[in-house]
Amino acid sequence: MSKREDTPWPRLLATSLLGFVLTVFSTTLFAWWSMGALKLQPVVVLVVSAGFRLPLVGACAVAVLLGYMNDLVGGGVLGLQVLAYLMVAIGCAVAQRKLEINSWPFQMMLVGVMTLVAQLAMIGGVMLVNRGQVVPLSLPLVLASQAFLSALTAPVFFGLLEALVGLFSRLWPSRGQAGG
Repeated sequence: MSKREDTPWPRLLATSLLGFVLTVFSTTLFAWWSMGALKLQPVVVLVVSAGFRLPLVGACAVAVLLGYMNDLVGGGVLGLQVLAYLMVAIGCAVAQRKLEINSWPFQMMLVGVMTLVAQLAMIGGVMLVNRGQVVPLSLPLVLASQAFLSALTAPVFFGLLEALVGLFSRLWPSRGQAGG
């Protein structure tokens, strides 16, 4: 499989659909699984994949869509997750020029790092909005634990996304079929 597919539409649609489903599950199915401040955040995996496997405009569109959906569902300051996911998508799109994410250990490592980037962007945004906010002493441990949890679950969500992209690719007409 090449870095970029023949047409980005199956991946774009699959990523958006899976992101919507995972966002809904984050309020229902995944909510019971959370342990205090630690919550399952599989949408970061989708944004990382989009950054590596979609053109920059498509990756940014997915990041904005998924960030906005998560902002609406999660509450808080509207736009923080949009900004955080945009940073992740653009960072991955830049890294894509030199790196490939075909191995699951690298996927796990990259998702862990990008989870930290997203979390730090959101915390920075909250601190800018609420200047009197006191940062808890346990914050570094929570951030590291969140990154580790996201990294551990990354292969599952990468696999799920690739299966959905494969299904959409089979349903999507190829360039040879589209013309006639």
